[in-house]
Amino acid sequence: MASLAWGGLSPGHTKTPDPTTTSFLLPGASQLLQNLFTPIRLGKLEIRNRITLTGHGTGMGRDFRPDDQMIAYYAQRARGEVGLIMLGSQQVHPTSPGITGLLCNYDDTIIPGLRAVADAVHAHGSRVFGYLSHMGLASSARPKALWSASSNYEQKYGETAHAMTVREIEEIVSAFAAAAVRCLEAGMDGLQIHCGHGLLLQQFLSPLTNHRDDEYGGSPENRMRFPAAVLRAVRKSVGDDVPIGIRCSGDELVPGGLTATDMAVIVPHLVEAGRLDYVDVSAGSDGDLVSNMLHEPPMGLPHAPFAAVSRQIKQAISVPVIHGTRIHTPELAEALIARGDADMAGMCRALIADPFLPIKARTGRRHEVIPCVACEQACFGRLHRGLHISCVGNPVTGRERAYATLKRTSRPARIIVIGGGPGGLEAALQARLRGHDVMLIDAAERLGGRLRLAMNTPGREEWGQLLGQKIASVEHAGVELRLGVKADMPMIRGLAADAVILATGAVFDPPPLPGGLGAPVVTVDSAVTDQAAIGNTVLVIDYLDRQPALVAAIMLAQLGKNVTVATKALHVGQKLESQNLTEFYRRAGKARVKFVSLAEPIAYLGGQVLFRNPITGETTLSTAYDSIVVASPGRPQTSLSEGLEAAGIKHLLAGDAHAPRDVESAILEGFEAGRRI
Repeated sequence: MASLAWGGLSPGHTKTPDPTTTSFLLPGASQLLQNLFTPIRLGKLEIRNRITLTGHGTGMGRDFRPDDQMIAYYAQRARGEVGLIMLGSQQVHPTSPGITGLLCNYDDTIIPGLRAVADAVHAHGSRVFGYLSHMGLASSARPKALWSASSNYEQKYGETAHAMTVREIEEIVSAFAAAAVRCLEAGMDGLQIHCGHGLLLQQFLSPLTNHRDDEYGGSPENRMRFPAAVLRAVRKSVGDDVPIGIRCSGDELVPGGLTATDMAVIVPHLVEAGRLDYVDVSAGSDGDLVSNMLHEPPMGLPHAPFAAVSRQIKQAISVPVIHGTRIHTPELAEALIARGDADMAGMCRALIADPFLPIKARTGRRHEVIPCVACEQACFGRLHRGLHISCVGNPVTGRERAYATLKRTSRPARIIVIGGGPGGLEAALQARLRGHDVMLIDAAERLGGRLRLAMNTPGREEWGQLLGQKIASVEHAGVELRLGVKADMPMIRGLAADAVILATGAVFDPPPLPGGLGAPVVTVDSAVTDQAAIGNTVLVIDYLDRQPALVAAIMLAQLGKNVTVATKALHVGQKLESQNLTEFYRRAGKARVKFVSLAEPIAYLGGQVLFRNPITGETTLSTAYDSIVVASPGRPQTSLSEGLEAAGIKHLLAGDAHAPRDVESAILEGFEAGRRI
């Protein structure tokens, strides 16, 4: 490999870590995780550790059956030494359609795909359970009607259900039992039945959605009748040797819904009915926006918020309990088990972020774990756009077939990466890991780009965990850092680089409008950086309808300023994932932020803005503001590209330098550039 000493450099900060000697141990890396890595038995089946990949939609699969992409996704997590994998839920009947890529276990055609998943998981020592579900009202089937306990209207998808007849109830009971048999024929090690999250079985359990006056409604005993019948039928269909459990919502998190006290009474009856071997305790209901957000908590909300709920139910039953709501680190999982809150830790998003979290934690490499920061942009965000899930911090997730194996180069080259934001960091890391000599140059004194700006806003501090991990990885890999130096063509020529990656970001000037020169206009970056320069009455104009404007507005309002957010869109934050949108609206409401939609700025008049309604064409003049903060897409900084082209130096663009977007795009393109250069 070429020497790491580049020589002939312009003045600036130089840092050249030696990958063979640099310490990469961070605080807590040597912490013992004795409980987490103790085997456990669910019924007669032993699981090698207490880490569970809880069931979740992946957006993978073809024709609602597992495909090679899904097989590779689960195999990677088994390779990383997760103890137990719950597949994404399988719908057991055609009245529960496979929206957002859910699997459909309606007939035997699913068996070959499930068998391929089971074989791939077993090859790496993990166990895998089939996860059976019926969405009931928490779905969309138009023009056909959904089935539920009663004829209710559901908030998330906006459909009204058909109240199931007794015959239809019996049909679904049989469908669960038949689907369970298929899972075993495919080689699954056990089963989980979904009785939570506002899906069909919970719709019967809950007084919020069960308004029946027959033997399946009214009293708690009657409301339990259908779920209990399902569990008895599944147990009868598979026998006593197969571990069976349920996932339940220990608290619906909706006023008037089931509480932990209620569920501590209900769950023991369900355990008895199905002779269950474990219970997976979650919380919430997908049919309520706030409850859905709370049980899939975005960044800024507490970690492990429902551990006490899990403990209350655990104390009421004698079988092991799995719990996993925002269990994001091995240390938190260990503490959960040590306290007696649960027997196993569900680490869904943490394992989406880093499938090798278990083996890294077990072998004292906790510091290498790619953290889940609950941004929800590439997991829920992609899923809600009809795409397979991935992770902002780990582009390999969902792309395991293409990127799981890093191929080292046979021809090491000198690579310059210009730009130390998330895209540049990822590009430098991947190029260095492949065996290239890599230098990263950034004009700023500190690495991080706009991600450092984002992590300094209230509730968004966890971005710092991802940034810290990326910086530490780059340093440990032996990337040479040149900070506080603005790269130009003479410098690049002097370095005699073989190739350059431009991750130079974007310039965020406010869009030019009439009167802009005399108006108190600043960019959202400037507002976050210099809050003291912002007046007391603030208008935030949002051209993005994503996080930056809302984060800035909430921050300024929490400082006591009178803040209004205006957007051309139908509503503020229109492009956000539902969980983030709900939480931002809640924070904005508490901070008294005002929203104005269908307001397209067309001119400035001092501190006032002339808005046009893009639908009606009507114009409105705003009140006067001390400061006008603009969140705009920006324009790429590609000034070096022309010079590199003229000099015949191979170069690639990544992130905002290619097209201004978000951190997911920046890291993915940096990753791909580093792998391709």
